[in-house]
Amino acid sequence: MSRTVCKTIALAIAMFMTYVGSARGAGLELYETGYLGTASAGRAALASDASTAGTNPAGMTLLDRTQLMTAPGALLPSTNFDVAPQTTTSGGGGGNAGVFFPIGSFYYVNKISERVRFGVSIFSDYGLGGDYGKTWVGRYYATEESLITGKVDPSIAYEVNDWLSVGTGVSFGVGRLTFQSKINNALPRVSDGGLSFESWDEAFGANVGILLRPIAKLRIGLTYQSPEDYKFGFRPHITGLGPGLGHLRRRIGGVKANIPLTEPQQVMLSGVYEVLPKWSLMADVGWQNWSAFGSFPVGISSAKQTTTVDANLHFSDTCHVAIGQQFRFDEKWLWSAGFAYDSSPVSKANRSAVLPLDRQLRYGTGLQYDINNSVTAGASWELMDAGPGPYSNRRGPLAGTLQGHYSTNWLNFAALNIIWKF
Repeated sequence: MSRTVCKTIALAIAMFMTYVGSARGAGLELYETGYLGTASAGRAALASDASTAGTNPAGMTLLDRTQLMTAPGALLPSTNFDVAPQTTTSGGGGGNAGVFFPIGSFYYVNKISERVRFGVSIFSDYGLGGDYGKTWVGRYYATEESLITGKVDPSIAYEVNDWLSVGTGVSFGVGRLTFQSKINNALPRVSDGGLSFESWDEAFGANVGILLRPIAKLRIGLTYQSPEDYKFGFRPHITGLGPGLGHLRRRIGGVKANIPLTEPQQVMLSGVYEVLPKWSLMADVGWQNWSAFGSFPVGISSAKQTTTVDANLHFSDTCHVAIGQQFRFDEKWLWSAGFAYDSSPVSKANRSAVLPLDRQLRYGTGLQYDINNSVTAGASWELMDAGPGPYSNRRGPLAGTLQGHYSTNWLNFAALNIIWKF
């Protein structure tokens, strides 16, 4: 291999390994699909409406009629970075870096027979984004990025006997990954250059679930969701480089990068217990395989050579616990509330500036009203506190040192829902 090709590949690897942590940081597993009122507590065991097709397909056997459920809503984030004195780059905190996202889901369950149900779920449970603007202190790390996904999940369930139901589904997802950052030209009178890329890909997965009813007042649900692998490939778009970095465009412009991004596999165990005829308690424990998300191969290819580098962002598996309750305080009204905790998938030393997740605390509540025997409407809200997310990194003289934490790091989810029974 010629010296020029070697230099090109080496430069490309160094460049993409610099930005790959942020590019992968766009991935976030979300429980906020369907009804938000219990903050995910009991999600694998509730089986109270058609959204069980997406959370535990085995629960579809508890629906006595065909059902359709829609849940439109919005994600309203507040993400404000406080700059620490150790930061070496000039600029501001970036303001509210949170990006408004419309959210929504659709679920349909068809009662084929007394023991068999068929369901279809359309939702997004993976992705997020951030936009810090062009003048914030971390602009040489990232200024804007997003991962937007959508998923279609057909499923089927079978009631084995009075106390056991089983279900399974397959999913097809489509994802769009975008990333932008500035490049420091290192000349006082030369403005910053820019790096950006965009990529689309699809992924397939599967899920299985069981639902146990050992006694009349208790339901236990157990689900497994397989990993779903996106393979984003792109050619970088580089603009505005000064005379000192002009060679970067020539060497990197023809290079293609391939970055795999995995929605991690997960296991969820849920229980719902009817304490009183109008009052139920529920809980979850869960596990997500984020360590696999943080270890991946990066492919770099030029016209004459292809190289693969193994990367490790030192992610850790996470645990999830949740508790909640539902109280029917009137014949037509149901009130829900819940709390959930998820451990942090990444330490301070490896945290992404654009996805500043720390431990996560979720607080949810909601109301549902039975309009008649066939239609139920509701509204729910959830606050996710993603923690202070202290961040510290050094990436050489051009990118500089970036340190700080987040004074606000909240995601507000609000949704309406309507259920039709046929």
